[in-house]
Amino acid sequence: MTKLAIIASILLSQLAFAQSDGAYLDPAYTDLVHPKVVHSSNKNQSRSNTLYLIKKSTSIKSQVSRGTCSIFSATAMLETMLILKKDMPTSIDFSEEFLEYLVVRNRTSDGSNSYTNFLAISRYGLPYEKTYSYIGDNWESSPWIPQVQTRCGHLEGDANTSCLIIHRDPSFLTLSDEELLDTESVRYDPEFVTARAEAAKLRDQYMQLESSWFGIYNTAEVKAKLRSGIPVTLGMRFYYGAWNHRHADTYGIGRDTHNWDLGLVGYPEVGSVDRKVSQENPAGHSVLVVGYDDNKIVTTTVKMEDGSMKTFTYKGVYYFKNSWGTTGFGKDFVFTDKQFSGYGMVTQKHAHEHGGFYHLPIK
Repeated sequence: MTKLAIIASILLSQLAFAQSDGAYLDPAYTDLVHPKVVHSSNKNQSRSNTLYLIKKSTSIKSQVSRGTCSIFSATAMLETMLILKKDMPTSIDFSEEFLEYLVVRNRTSDGSNSYTNFLAISRYGLPYEKTYSYIGDNWESSPWIPQVQTRCGHLEGDANTSCLIIHRDPSFLTLSDEELLDTESVRYDPEFVTARAEAAKLRDQYMQLESSWFGIYNTAEVKAKLRSGIPVTLGMRFYYGAWNHRHADTYGIGRDTHNWDLGLVGYPEVGSVDRKVSQENPAGHSVLVVGYDDNKIVTTTVKMEDGSMKTFTYKGVYYFKNSWGTTGFGKDFVFTDKQFSGYGMVTQKHAHEHGGFYHLPIK
């Protein structure tokens, strides 16, 4: 085998692993407002009907090799809200690729948040996935892909960097249909013209908002929405050990692959290696919360900075829909004796202290 063939084989095997794992992250969120914790003594408010929202959700998707989790949680939120409020079928599928284009264009780094994503949806709308399909490849690290040169080769500097992230020329959004349909232009792109028109049409039909107030700042309101059958997004500071992410081993934190398979997210205890090292390697992750149970008890084992292993028990979890596919995180997630691969649960202690909640007020 030639050296070139060996390199190609390694690259392809790395890409295959990335596609099967899909556990890519956002940059660390800098604008999280942690909710005020409000306890309820009402036993009827100790849990929500999680199964109802799981059944009202679209299928689990995968980010593949891109840090687009907040894009996926926002799109999942939109899809579920339209199923709930507009009687759309659970087979609906909107374009994460288009939302990523909207919020990251003209930037030189990836990552977004629920607030920015919801504003973009309300302003521009989203087309269907079949019209503007998601590309799982990270073009910044995949220069051999033919489309890289076709779509971004005419650009230089920051514009080229942005194009590699969003997979299209960042100037397209402000160009006229005539400019984008000029067959002699390097910016010829009839697919974008079709997607932009479809997004605007669907925006006017289905994506009007009651307000642009997205944040939820106390846990009583978070849980009230979930009890009423309304999902929320949760953006979090990421702790590799609590999630049992693959980088937990890389950073010497250690991971429990059984809990990874179960979709169980614990808590980064003070004095743990996870708490220290994850803050030195900051990242963020966003999910769609579909329920909670104040009485659910989970147990995790945590590696402390003194080298000891300690077991901790937590009461109360949020259940969530993730965007890392169905064969890695949460592949064995079970709720009410039924398997829902790709879902998970996070301790409320973790979500409250290191997360922020948002909702999408569709009319």
